[in-house]
Amino acid sequence: MPRVRPRIGFVIEQALGHVAYGMALRSALSTRNDMDCSWLEVPFPPGRFGKLPLVGKNWTVRGSFRARRAIAREHAQHPFDALFIHTQTIGLLSAGLMARIPTLLSLDATPVNYDELAEWYGDKVHSTPLERAKLLAHRAVMRKAHSYTTWSEWAKRSLVGDYGVDASSITVVAPGTVLSNFPDPGERAPRGQRRLRVLFVGGDFKRKGGDLLVSVWRERLKGKVELDLVTAADLSDEPGLRVHRGLKPHSPELMRRYAEADVFALPTRGDCLAVVLGEAMASSLPIVTTHVGAHAEAVEDGESGYVISPDDARALGDRLDVLASDPELCSRMGRRSRQIGETRFDMTKNANRIADLLLAMPGSRRPGPAL
Repeated sequence: MPRVRPRIGFVIEQALGHVAYGMALRSALSTRNDMDCSWLEVPFPPGRFGKLPLVGKNWTVRGSFRARRAIAREHAQHPFDALFIHTQTIGLLSAGLMARIPTLLSLDATPVNYDELAEWYGDKVHSTPLERAKLLAHRAVMRKAHSYTTWSEWAKRSLVGDYGVDASSITVVAPGTVLSNFPDPGERAPRGQRRLRVLFVGGDFKRKGGDLLVSVWRERLKGKVELDLVTAADLSDEPGLRVHRGLKPHSPELMRRYAEADVFALPTRGDCLAVVLGEAMASSLPIVTTHVGAHAEAVEDGESGYVISPDDARALGDRLDVLASDPELCSRMGRRSRQIGETRFDMTKNANRIADLLLAMPGSRRPGPAL
């Protein structure tokens, strides 16, 4: 008998770069006609529980409660055949649902990965007994998932080593962006002799290293390099430096900033794998970033950009100075950056890989009555 299209629930965390990731994933899957997608966005704002002691400040608990409630409500009305939950942060309270509904758990980073960067995410590593209890709690939930995707090998190693997950059940799928939203690489005009335009995109200005970039520019590169800063930071425009506020992910205004830039700089102090790196690749931009999280997996040092140590002002200035002085090097690195984007950070390809994984899970393969 004809199959019923499986109903898949996509449960997406709405914090930090996950908003842009969810938008790109939804756009990329909009043409699939072999599944019915239900999108459940888990908002970050505090809501009615925001003022409660402990819980109100704990995004894992608050977000997990919201995710579990949304899944249970939707599943009761129209049962899901499979779930895609992104991320583990909002999946902590859904173990029971994951045991009943085949679930593909998506992680940009594990809780242990986050602990490496805790100070930059406003978090802290607690006493050993508490951290042990947290580890066991997450392990218990992860065992309920059918399979996993991680954004990077960095996260996969932690999932295997710290949480005992079978490596064969993990597929590394980078976040990426929808390449068709960006101009064709051949349309990018040569820079010629004009000043180098460097783009920075980061709402959390200090964590993303925006303050370091501005400091290096003022001390070494002013008059040689122009900066475009997409951020909410309290900064004012000055000659050679432009601040762009309120630009939404994938908005025409943000796309223009990418199109007009020559280099993308993200000297971050704390990131897992910033979604904006995929956008920079799609824009054929060399990337200057730091050895944090999985960034060294995304940028080929000396080929598609540079990977430096966090807070290394001299290295940041040196790399930008080289790119400002050598337009051909800048173009060559930009072309390599785009190639990496097409190979590993193409959201259309990667979203379809995720869809295929979901359709291969047990609950999605069952036949049904004729439509």
